[in-house]
Amino acid sequence: MTIGWFIDDTPSKSFPIYTRGNVGEVFPDPVSPLTADHTWRGAGDIGVRDFMYRFTIDPDEVDEDNKLMFEIFGGYMYLNLSVARLMGARSSGMTPEMVDMGFFGSSSALPPYNPREKDNDPEVCSRVDALMFSWMTATDFPAVKALTDEVEEVVDNRPSFDDLSDNELILRMRNMLPLFAKIFSTHSEVSAAASVTLGAITGMALSIGRPGLDLRIAGGLGGVASSEPSFAMWDLSRMVRSSDQLSSELDKGVENFKQQLGTIEAEEFKSTLKQFITQYGSRGPNEWELRSKTWETHPELVFSIIDAMRTADDSHDPRKRHSEAQSRSKEALKELRASVAGDETASGTLEIATTSSSIFIPAREQTKTSIVKIVHEVRLAARELGRRLSAVGKLEKMEHIFMMRDVDLEDAIAGSMLSIAADREKQYLALFELNPPFWFSETVPPKEAWEDTSSVTSNRKVLQGMGGSSGTATGTAKVILDPTDPTDFEPGDILVAPITDPSWTPLFVPAAAVVVDVGATMSHAVIVSRELGIPCVVSATSATSRITNGMKIRVNGDTGTVTILDD
Repeated sequence: MTIGWFIDDTPSKSFPIYTRGNVGEVFPDPVSPLTADHTWRGAGDIGVRDFMYRFTIDPDEVDEDNKLMFEIFGGYMYLNLSVARLMGARSSGMTPEMVDMGFFGSSSALPPYNPREKDNDPEVCSRVDALMFSWMTATDFPAVKALTDEVEEVVDNRPSFDDLSDNELILRMRNMLPLFAKIFSTHSEVSAAASVTLGAITGMALSIGRPGLDLRIAGGLGGVASSEPSFAMWDLSRMVRSSDQLSSELDKGVENFKQQLGTIEAEEFKSTLKQFITQYGSRGPNEWELRSKTWETHPELVFSIIDAMRTADDSHDPRKRHSEAQSRSKEALKELRASVAGDETASGTLEIATTSSSIFIPAREQTKTSIVKIVHEVRLAARELGRRLSAVGKLEKMEHIFMMRDVDLEDAIAGSMLSIAADREKQYLALFELNPPFWFSETVPPKEAWEDTSSVTSNRKVLQGMGGSSGTATGTAKVILDPTDPTDFEPGDILVAPITDPSWTPLFVPAAAVVVDVGATMSHAVIVSRELGIPCVVSATSATSRITNGMKIRVNGDTGTVTILDD
């Protein structure tokens, strides 16, 4: 199979190291052309440049033909690790290796950092340190609230698509791009700030020989937007659990439940479900990809997760577990305060880092949520345009609209993209057979490096990953590769996944613990596990292939180990 997609980029000569770390959470699958133009490679690049030019890099350092941080190879989105490393190289309190830990945890060996001319530029370094100091001493960050309100206004004022012409639908899609860029600039900043502020707490925990204490402190922060749907979906699952009629219909399968819901006398459930879709309908698997299904476009995805949650008893109530996580957080913070009490500088740093972390970690998740909502506005307009064009034979099917570049949209209306779209989709679907390398340097790896190696097995009983959320749990492993099909997932099972995004979050609720193949300290799985108070290990390389369904395993979120207990 040829490695490549017609929208692929060419690696940067100046900044040659790329990784799937971090970006793989929100783009686990190949990127459709329309998504590439309307998200990170389009408006997203504008947003990230706006932030990075204020932070670690000058415009004259960037290769003219390359995007700054996010580019596509083999159809998959990659993050430029060489650029990300600049935060460590050009600040007085970090190193490039600390940035690597943020993306890779304890896993891959990487090429050494090659110093650059401006790494010691006084003006650049002063700019970096000043911004990092402003994060450490922050007591609020009002830009996030302002953007959240702006996004909600856009969603609330969504026009009726029946009143829009084809060209007005295209205009609707394009009008989202400036707002996307603005949000992504802020998202880039709060993401960096979250890493820096939590990193200060981590450094103190390590200095007193208590690794994992920082994870407990970070748990139960509250206000983490990506965990909010879990609370709402839990309420829906309680309604199903307490209703013989709803339970009986769901026992017959999700599709039956979807078909029969209109005839069931359960007005409170249907009203609550409607509110849920209104508030969280933009969410779903691979939700940054325009082509993906969401809870609004395919509500049966919600029913599948409710089905997995409804058998859990009330001890799995996420609000209760969050409250317990908050209590553990307070105890851990008290312990760390006592340990540094004799050091005035350390004590002061701990206090400001605790305050700033409680601002920026939730802010990072909130800006993600805002981005997803704007992506969804583009998605809905694109789906409507695709539906119309397929109805009149200008596209074979609605989904072919996502095979368009932005510049192709008017041609699609004219009817000249029919065969091109169909051919692109065949090429696009073939990309799903690839297994993108986790990182590469200078040149895109050859075909052999993209072949699936998941069949490789190991006799090792202990997988070493990275502790993300503290605590230990023992249970039955359930390897789930698709959050829309949580087959046989029972309360108390341990979720083993390749990577997670917010569509997986409700599955965390009945889980005893979470294990993820990749990820690091600020990954989605970590943030939500802390919020819900369950152990989590990320960067457990090949966990989904080395652990099989039904195995008894022990997860230690403090040490980052996953132990296979079966003989």
